[in-house]
Amino acid sequence: MVKGTHPLSTTAITPALRRYRRNRALSTVAAFGAIMTASTPVAMGFLVIPGSEHFGVTTGQFLIYFTLFLLTSAVLFGFTGRLIIRIGVRPVLIVGGLVGALAWVGMAFAPNIYVFYALAFVMGIGASGNNLLPANTLITGWHVHKRRGTVLGLAATGAAVGGMIIGFIFPSIMKAGGFVGGALAIGAMIFICSTLTGIFLAKNPPRPGEEYADEAVATGTKSDRKAALKGYGLTVFILAVAGFLFSLEGAFSSVQAAVYTTFGIDLPTAGLMIAFFSLFGIASKPLLGFMHDKMGIKMLFVALVVLYILGLPALALSLQLGLNLTYPILAIAAISLSVPTVVLPLVAVNAAGRERFPIIYGFMLSGSYTGIGIGVPLWGVVYDVTGDFLLAMYAGGAAGLIGLLLVYIGLRRGLRYRASINEVSTTGIFLPDDAPEEEEVLPVK
Repeated sequence: MVKGTHPLSTTAITPALRRYRRNRALSTVAAFGAIMTASTPVAMGFLVIPGSEHFGVTTGQFLIYFTLFLLTSAVLFGFTGRLIIRIGVRPVLIVGGLVGALAWVGMAFAPNIYVFYALAFVMGIGASGNNLLPANTLITGWHVHKRRGTVLGLAATGAAVGGMIIGFIFPSIMKAGGFVGGALAIGAMIFICSTLTGIFLAKNPPRPGEEYADEAVATGTKSDRKAALKGYGLTVFILAVAGFLFSLEGAFSSVQAAVYTTFGIDLPTAGLMIAFFSLFGIASKPLLGFMHDKMGIKMLFVALVVLYILGLPALALSLQLGLNLTYPILAIAAISLSVPTVVLPLVAVNAAGRERFPIIYGFMLSGSYTGIGIGVPLWGVVYDVTGDFLLAMYAGGAAGLIGLLLVYIGLRRGLRYRASINEVSTTGIFLPDDAPEEEEVLPVK
């Protein structure tokens, strides 16, 4: 097969094409499962009070483990991205899931809070390789057609689906097994969604030079990998800062109930609002992927800016003034706060290419996880100082808009650098209708 050409010139379904499609479908399901693992922090919320009582510590002391886990993952994402490029995504997903699951087994039976803290580091090591990074590497590696964004958006609903499942089953688990039962259930979920899907479903995407590979960026040796990343330092930094800023705004999702009650909303209504927000969060991910696939890059970012302005800042204004627009604005906020989950990985693969994606996106996740670790406590500090969350909501909206600007700048830099080295990307596959189609090249203007 000649590089840069389509591997098939007819619509005949060959055994090789049939195998490719099967592996692509299985890997997509594996990515959905790994993204479900990313919903485990919802389950961790059920452990806060029982865990504090189990170890005889305050809630704040217990939650130190969450920050330790997040920061450990943030530090390791870049290394994990390099590891994926070197040995493939499948073994990383399998081992990451196994490490995370075993860490939770140890945490369930930890004799004291200090051992629990130590195992949180181990859990963070596993988390760097068992959810979003390998999942989106599978999606961007196997789906190199113009509907990549839609597929990624559909797979991204795995986190919301996982959260809904946790919401249904975890109250019964906690009632029956308490802290130990809940911790073991989290470990079991990670093992099923990451390790087992990695073993039985995930396949490494084709590498350059292999059949159906979409690019010709050689990354087989250490020198090849360094050469492939040359010129991307500033782009990576810009996108990582954008991920950090998005997470400062995204902390709203973790403190919603507290936000609503400060405006005099009762708990049943707050619960209804959270459910409403979650449902629109599920629907928004495929919508954002579809928007990426169908809009030009400039129109997409114009739409995202409008969504961010009409999202969290408008929600704060509506709650502050008592306007009867809370639910429509809450739906828009759910869409805008889903942008990092869907648009950031698509920006990373467009800016850097599929072969560089694990490292580039790994550093973006480092920024995101650092932002989560800092953002949630920061919202609490704002409440302690001001007595409400209004300043945090307005500042979070501003952080999101600045993040969008940085994403646009990073994408332009990445595209221009790829153009400067004459890097061309084609799909190398046929779409379901068997019509050969090249991957869309986003304009650099």
